[in-house]
Amino acid sequence: MVRLVITDFSSKEDNYDLYVDDEFGDNQTMFTYDTFKKHSLVLSKYDIHDEIYSLNLLSKKHLDNNQLLVHISDEEYYILFNHKTVYTAKINSNFISDDIMKSILITKHIAMLSSGGEIEHIYYVTNTKYNAAIENILKQNTKNEKGEIIAESLGNLNVLIEKLNPLDTINTYTLKSAYVVGLISFIIAIAFYILPTIEKEYIETSSLKAIENEIKIQKRLVVREKILLRTAKRKHKELTQCISNGVVK
Repeated sequence: MVRLVITDFSSKEDNYDLYVDDEFGDNQTMFTYDTFKKHSLVLSKYDIHDEIYSLNLLSKKHLDNNQLLVHISDEEYYILFNHKTVYTAKINSNFISDDIMKSILITKHIAMLSSGGEIEHIYYVTNTKYNAAIENILKQNTKNEKGEIIAESLGNLNVLIEKLNPLDTINTYTLKSAYVVGLISFIIAIAFYILPTIEKEYIETSSLKAIENEIKIQKRLVVREKILLRTAKRKHKELTQCISNGVVK
């Protein structure tokens, strides 16, 4: 199960107020890097989500600057403008409609301020049990003055996160780093040690054996030529002697 979180808190206290319910709970710092900049937050160690991603980095990946993004989950409502968090709210499961409507009104107000009075687009990503109902409420209550629907889905969440790195704990980050270092070391070992050894053992040996075989063949040819030469000389001598004997008679 996927969860989107915001990672641009101005202070740890803001993070704790939003995500940490139990002051004495067992928490953990989670983080990821984007162009050497660290994005982090504190969450409970008992968070049941399989993968946690930064909503700010998702916005940066899929939207241009000066765009508005709304994210609605089962318990949270976020508004981002220009990839930065401008509004956060908790959603009470017993008063979902009321809490969302209140946040939608704030969304329209922020959208009007950011666009100079005329709202063009409000992009959204939902991750709730009631996606269809929530989307319909958002669309119907964010129409512009012409009555046009301006709320537009950014896309399927599972597709949107494909090019993002999930947040890591120090343990998972260490494991991933060790794997990367090991992989790089393995590639270097292959390039600088294993391949030269293979080249020396097989390529050079094979070439040397081929040359040795060629020399052996040439030696055999020389021996054969010598034998043929001796045979030709003997026959020539015998023929010469026969001719000489015939002349004497």
